[in-house]
Amino acid sequence: MSQEDKYYHSRLLAISYVFDRPIEQLKNSYIDEKYSNWIIWLLLSPFRDIPKIKSVSTGVKGLFNLSLIPILSAATVPIYLDIPGIHASLDIVIGYLMGYLFTLFFYYRKMLQFDSGHFHTGAYRKFRNQEYQLFRAAFLDDKNDFYFKGLYDYLDTILQRGENFDSLITTVDTRLDNYLQNERVDYKKQVAILEDKLNQTEQSVRELTVRYDEMIEELIEDRDQLMEGAVYVIQLIKDINILLYRIKNKLFSTKDLNLVSGFTLYEKDGEIMRRIEDVGTTGISPIEIPLDSHKYSEWGVLKVINEDLKTPFVNDPYSNHSIVSYQMKMDYGRRWVFNFHFDKSDLKSYHLLINDDIIESREVYRLIHALCLLSQDNQLFPKEAANK
Repeated sequence: MSQEDKYYHSRLLAISYVFDRPIEQLKNSYIDEKYSNWIIWLLLSPFRDIPKIKSVSTGVKGLFNLSLIPILSAATVPIYLDIPGIHASLDIVIGYLMGYLFTLFFYYRKMLQFDSGHFHTGAYRKFRNQEYQLFRAAFLDDKNDFYFKGLYDYLDTILQRGENFDSLITTVDTRLDNYLQNERVDYKKQVAILEDKLNQTEQSVRELTVRYDEMIEELIEDRDQLMEGAVYVIQLIKDINILLYRIKNKLFSTKDLNLVSGFTLYEKDGEIMRRIEDVGTTGISPIEIPLDSHKYSEWGVLKVINEDLKTPFVNDPYSNHSIVSYQMKMDYGRRWVFNFHFDKSDLKSYHLLINDDIIESREVYRLIHALCLLSQDNQLFPKEAANK
């Protein structure tokens, strides 16, 4: 036997180790191109594995089986699921279905593996049709059983008889080369497709990561704002407590109304607005402002009265400074205008008077209105207020 003959001879034996087992699997389930439904086969796969569960004596490793996952899921998921209003038995069923659906992913992969014990030709033809057609055209002959090992034995017999089979070896080698070349091209295409899918997945993961990071930053920012606003509300409650004690001790007056910011307080007196109080400001607000004044026509103190506004009016008289004017109907037919003066960097005033994220600003205005009503009683009836 020449060295070249030995090479081809041994090559057939090596190929038989690789391909004969898959060919046998295909032949065993190849019957007139009629296949049972692969979906039913997939759904029943976990139940076929149940008899394979080994006894406790073989140890924990021997006990592990994919068919155990639905059972373990049925036992453990209800502990964590515990949906209110759902009976415990339904929790068990839900847990079993979750574990059962989870195992189907692994059994799906086993249906496409020749030596998995769950191989199914129908599924192989569906999801790997190109490979199936190559096997079917070359080897699935229901009249004659073809295996590479048989070809190896046949050539071995010829070699032992000393017959000339150069032409046969050339033919077989050519066919094998063509087959392997086609397989190589097919695998390259599959690798390219998988690489493209992998790149798309990586891009999706990066985009999701960016979105999640943005969401986390927004949540952290919202949390910080809530914590900051909570501090302002706590301080407001403390200031209210102090005011309540001052009312009890007969020391309360309009000067105590600077709970939120500095302020000016005006009362409508005929055709003018008369200043009642000025606390925490620069003191440039005039004592009297005519209602028909052109000079102060854009001031909030006149706009809320002249236009009879029911909501606060925000005015920015100069850079980084805001004045919120709020009209209040007082007892005895009087009307007051409370003007909050604060810088835009004053976050406490912003959160309490403009932004409703911590507490509704309407409630803050109602609080100031109530306190103004109390201070009006002190102004009109100081003796009665002192004797209460």
